[in-house]
Amino acid sequence: MSKAVMYTGADPTQFNGYGQPLGEWQGDEEVAHVTIADGVTEIKEGAFDGCKGLTNLSFLKGSTITTVGERAYLRSGIVSLQWIEGVRKIGNGVFSACKDLCTIEGLGCEEMGSHCFAKCFLLQSLKGWPASMTVIPGYSFSGCTGMTTVDCDLSRVTSIGLNAFYGCTSLLPPSLSAPNADPAAVLAYLKRKSKDERMLARYAIYASVRRARDQEEEPRTGESPTEFAFALAKLSPDMNRLILEFKLGVVVPTPP
Repeated sequence: MSKAVMYTGADPTQFNGYGQPLGEWQGDEEVAHVTIADGVTEIKEGAFDGCKGLTNLSFLKGSTITTVGERAYLRSGIVSLQWIEGVRKIGNGVFSACKDLCTIEGLGCEEMGSHCFAKCFLLQSLKGWPASMTVIPGYSFSGCTGMTTVDCDLSRVTSIGLNAFYGCTSLLPPSLSAPNADPAAVLAYLKRKSKDERMLARYAIYASVRRARDQEEEPRTGESPTEFAFALAKLSPDMNRLILEFKLGVVVPTPP
């Protein structure tokens, strides 16, 4: 049974075991319709976390909301996200684990936290990265295994954060997915891509290598194991060198 609620922007009064504020309707799967009270400018942390009945953000259009707090729509039922007039800042993990989120079009914010769209498995494409944002934060799309295209102009992006596209294995054609790919084919593929596209493709290669490592049955050894140690041990020397070049951002000399 769905229900409508009035969001007043009240500060959270309860906290979970990690000290994180519990949202006003956190975990309430019946919340489907929201009205913003006059004068409210911020959606608080975790406000609609777990509200699986909330499938769209149409209630934000025309509102005075400028800030969306951390985890505000974490694990909610949001299906699509379009540019929301007036919203300038969204916090960490706002739309993380929204398993029904399929499309993102024309984000209009100026500041974004990390993990915003992590683990949105059905998300297939990113359309319209905010022109005012020159950084894609760390883990932004981590685990978005269904993402196949980044259909927007990234020419103004100067930095892509740590693991921003980690796990986006579909950004590379299956035939080029490590550890079975031919290094020459991978290089040929990358040479046909723009600088921005090559930046995204390397994360897909990372993800594939990481997956291969995680599938290894042998235990890790040492207190600080190399991140890709087990996977790289299974790759050809040429592919090993290619991955290291991407990871380190330098040219690794071919051994004699």
